[in-house]
Amino acid sequence: MKRTTASGSSDEACVEESLPQSTRPVLPLFSDNTTSTQTPSGSCSSQGGDKAKQLAEELVLREKVKLLTGFELSPQALAVGPIGNEAKVPIVIMNAAASSITRASPYFVRTSTTVAQWSESMGKWAYANGIRKVYTITTDYAPGHDAEEYFTKAFKAAGGEIIGSTKSPIQETNFGVYMEKVLQAKPDALYMFQPGGSPSIAFVKAYTERGLKAANIQLLGNGEFAELFLPNFTDDIIGVKSVAHYTETNTLPENVQMKDQLKKMFGDKGAQTDIASVGSWDAINLIYTALRQAGADAEGLKLIDAMKGKTLKSPRGEIMIDPVERDIVHNIYIRDIKKVNGKLTAVDIATFPMVKDPWKRDNPAKSN
Repeated sequence: MKRTTASGSSDEACVEESLPQSTRPVLPLFSDNTTSTQTPSGSCSSQGGDKAKQLAEELVLREKVKLLTGFELSPQALAVGPIGNEAKVPIVIMNAAASSITRASPYFVRTSTTVAQWSESMGKWAYANGIRKVYTITTDYAPGHDAEEYFTKAFKAAGGEIIGSTKSPIQETNFGVYMEKVLQAKPDALYMFQPGGSPSIAFVKAYTERGLKAANIQLLGNGEFAELFLPNFTDDIIGVKSVAHYTETNTLPENVQMKDQLKKMFGDKGAQTDIASVGSWDAINLIYTALRQAGADAEGLKLIDAMKGKTLKSPRGEIMIDPVERDIVHNIYIRDIKKVNGKLTAVDIATFPMVKDPWKRDNPAKSN
């Protein structure tokens, strides 16, 4: 049976290494959509929806694949939904994080995360840990909007106050004026959602240089502080609190196994796992688990049905596929940036267990 990933090559190592034995040969085919770049905060230089659709059509029509997986960005995933519907081909999302994706087709299943799961958890944690007034600065694109909305909802529902809110352009690197406004507002904390790389580095630099760190304004972040990006920062980020569904340094057996296998393939560079690694690993595990249950010849909705409600051990912790929404349910971790053995490290300090996507709670499906 032919299965394929129509995302970027960054997922391929985890796909290859997590392929178990099957009663029927499974041939993975890789198509590289190189028109875009994804970071843990969801940034992109080019959306890539048209390219993903083209690749998916070629794979389904020419190669006769029976399942598609991958998809780094939400526009890529949404672009192939109609193909899944027409060809009755399951599509397992490894990385894209827009909440609405799994509602777009009954053939979608997700093993990555949603931004709303992160931001709602951070909003709850902030109030529970003594923060009462927050200023938000989020990137002006869809993931940033989700981050602001669900952090704000959770924080205000708990009793907190948002005393200021600003959206910044996606590639903004001059945050001096933004920080002056925050400093004048005197919040207890500043919540950020910025693309990984230059924008988030510039954001933290301005936060420090403009005196917000010295004023004890707590910085709250998201995927900007994934382990992958920490070497780009100075020690000024010590004490920053971040949120994610995967903490790279955890000692779970499944995480150790994934890191060891990737290190065997690529050396120390391969051991640098991230949310794309774990999303890919879990997607292949889910596919094979469903095949073992439904039979190696299972296709279409029969295979999707075998994925619904599945609970799996993952490098991130236990996960489940929501039996109604076909979306990921998993732990969300609050992390503290510390210096451990001379290295900046994200250390778990709180866990929100088995979090469902809050967007779906707020937007009930008309029919399932």
